[in-house]
Amino acid sequence: MRRRFLVMALLVFAGCATPPPLPRGTMPAWTGNWTMQGRFSIEDGDQNVSGSIRWQHRGDVDELLLSSPLGQVLARVVRDAEGALLELPQQPPRRAADADTLTRDALGYILPVAGLAWWIQARPDPGRVFDARHDAAGRLTELRQDGWVIEYQQYADNLPFHPRKLRLSRDDLAIRLVTDSWGLQ
Repeated sequence: MRRRFLVMALLVFAGCATPPPLPRGTMPAWTGNWTMQGRFSIEDGDQNVSGSIRWQHRGDVDELLLSSPLGQVLARVVRDAEGALLELPQQPPRRAADADTLTRDALGYILPVAGLAWWIQARPDPGRVFDARHDAAGRLTELRQDGWVIEYQQYADNLPFHPRKLRLSRDDLAIRLVTDSWGLQ
């Protein structure tokens, strides 16, 4: 069961996209190459998995590395023009045409892979219907999209339009993400 949650955690973070022009009233996201490091936890009923994440975005390639709280590599995902690749310790690599398909094949259902690439930058996926709430500074405080509720609980002090703490929820699933650092390259 724990392995299922690890795969779920990895695949949640596996999608990425380059943002289009901004909707009116929003601040720019990083559209070039970037790196995010942070921590995650996923709760589904009475199960919980947590660890650290390192997400590198380079053009059309994303690489995510998930580690245990003690630093052991748990999984690696690479998304590129050829599709999505999942590597787990002591298992053969899995490949699919896209991260959503990989999620469905590995877990039996689709997670918000594509959406998270936008949501982590405090933006809705522009190709989908959404409802958003903003604070006085114009930053997202809550986003509802694709059946998910994304709560922006804190923004980075040095990058005021980049979320530091997010909580995603849908049904019995809750995902928490804390970004410890952003790097623009």
